[in-house]
Amino acid sequence: MREVVKKLEVSKIRQIAIKMRSFDDGINFTIGEPSQDVPQVIKDEMINRIKTQKLGYTATGGMPELRKEIPMYYNKLYMSNYNEKECIVTVGATEGIAVFSRSVLTDGDEVIIPLPAYPGYEPNILMEGAKPVYIDTESNGFRVTSDMIEKHITDKTRAIILTYPNNPTGLVLGLDEMDKIVDLLKRYPNIQLLCDEIYAQLSFEKFNSFARYTDMKDRITIISGFSKSHSMTGYRIGYMLSSEENIKNYVKVSQYTTTGIATVSQYGAIVAMNKCLDRSDVVSENKKRVEYMAEKLTELGFDVIKPAGAFYLFASYKKLSSKNSVDFCEEILENTHVGIVPGICFNVENHVRLSVTHNKEVLDEAIRRIAKYLGE
Repeated sequence: MREVVKKLEVSKIRQIAIKMRSFDDGINFTIGEPSQDVPQVIKDEMINRIKTQKLGYTATGGMPELRKEIPMYYNKLYMSNYNEKECIVTVGATEGIAVFSRSVLTDGDEVIIPLPAYPGYEPNILMEGAKPVYIDTESNGFRVTSDMIEKHITDKTRAIILTYPNNPTGLVLGLDEMDKIVDLLKRYPNIQLLCDEIYAQLSFEKFNSFARYTDMKDRITIISGFSKSHSMTGYRIGYMLSSEENIKNYVKVSQYTTTGIATVSQYGAIVAMNKCLDRSDVVSENKKRVEYMAEKLTELGFDVIKPAGAFYLFASYKKLSSKNSVDFCEEILENTHVGIVPGICFNVENHVRLSVTHNKEVLDEAIRRIAKYLGE
């Protein structure tokens, strides 16, 4: 067994989520799973397909009709101009991370990632013999700039990974900074940009995607999916958008990784785009929840980053405890049965992440328990 694989750890987020199961009264803020159900029209389509058809393998890279629909969907929302040859369907957006890493990276390469960062990137980078290079953005309110990125570029830099709306902060980039980052890419022709936009449709305001830079398709790869926007976490349906040449290579890697995507999920995704495009009700509910929870956490002494999308809160507890984030979260879990995620999972200490996917009554109970414990 390869040493790099032996050294990989099971996600701490998953570890906490598993531990939560031992508490009958546990309140779980760990896993980033929407509380809203899959729209009924999507379920009905998949049920009908199962009942009336023999569902076999589909084409590698996704059903042709889905590969045509996804670019039209993204073009409609985000000022892009992709076509069906510039799209591949993946087993969730997570496969997109793996396919990008296996296609682009090799031994000794470096990948620049602003902090805090989704923990799924690093293992994929390491397994290709490459190295993550992290940018500490805390002094700038966890907002990365093109200047910060450029300071970390070396002759080994092969890729940059950006996640917006960000997990865990919920922050987004402004257009001015996006323009500067694209200008930076143009000055460094050997660097690829991977944009994880899985939370794009959950942005509280109009979202600006890197897909808008239509002259940079060969340098920019977008990954996204339907897990967050349409609550289809269990259906494992995602996609990648890039130049036709890049997609041809991604398809080859995907073919020898998964062979294909569940056929019934692909039919569901088509309906999601055609009949459930407007997700404003979900966005409104998410926004109300995170704003309410942010206010309550602030009252307890947390310093909370104000999100612009998704359903997470990222908060500093420095005023409340000097413990590291793992110990702090374990202390909260053991004493209140409320599960929150250590900031170190995202390579930032003295912070925690909460996935705010509960109704107000549950949020109030969680705050009551935490407040009672912190006050003891």
